[in-house]
Amino acid sequence: MLISGDNCCLSCIYHNADKIIEIYVNKEKKDLYQKTIDKYNLTDITKYISKKELLIIDKEDKRTSNNIIIRRKKYLSSQINEIIKIKHEKSLIIVLDQLNDQNNLGNIIRTSALMGVDGIILTEHSSAQITNVTSNTSSGATEIIKHHLSKNLSRTLDFLKKNGYWIYSLDMGGKKINDNFKFDKKSVLVIGNEGKGIRKNILDKSDFKISIPQKEIEGIDSYNAANSLSMISYHYKIFN
Repeated sequence: MLISGDNCCLSCIYHNADKIIEIYVNKEKKDLYQKTIDKYNLTDITKYISKKELLIIDKEDKRTSNNIIIRRKKYLSSQINEIIKIKHEKSLIIVLDQLNDQNNLGNIIRTSALMGVDGIILTEHSSAQITNVTSNTSSGATEIIKHHLSKNLSRTLDFLKKNGYWIYSLDMGGKKINDNFKFDKKSVLVIGNEGKGIRKNILDKSDFKISIPQKEIEGIDSYNAANSLSMISYHYKIFN
């Protein structure tokens, strides 16, 4: 697969150089990338070509500012055991129940990386997946955050509970959190689909249903999924 742009490509070099197949660089901008490419011993798989040739390689991305493109191996999901913390240490995992929007997913991954989230769990079906679009939107955070594809989210939540995690679902009808609210040290935060929210069977698995205080405005019923994650993960980090 192809990823393009400075943030995505440099993040791939910094964190997953072994996943890179080829690097294409605008020869007129060679000096911007040469030191990094040399540092990570990627000279043999780097090609310096014209801007016109770059645009031909990545036809789907029409941005004219791209001076670097990387052909990398496909993003692979992690096993659930690679994400959870076995001991009683602080841990936050994000579960996305059939989230469809690639921009939301990318922004959630970016926030998760900066907030120190241990991993993201996606549903295998009816969900946005990790692609080059996600990489762009996340500014390369897809190279850092582990993700797991769940074939059965209900069973996955049961597994997390058995390993000491408490399940918090973000729901409009849930208890509004405030400065006195504290998450458990090992917490799972479930965020639902942009339109339908969290499915009933997943809500029923939750230990707690919570909501974020908001002003009542006709026609605007809730926060964006990515913004909700930003506020909740910040609360977890600061008040725990």
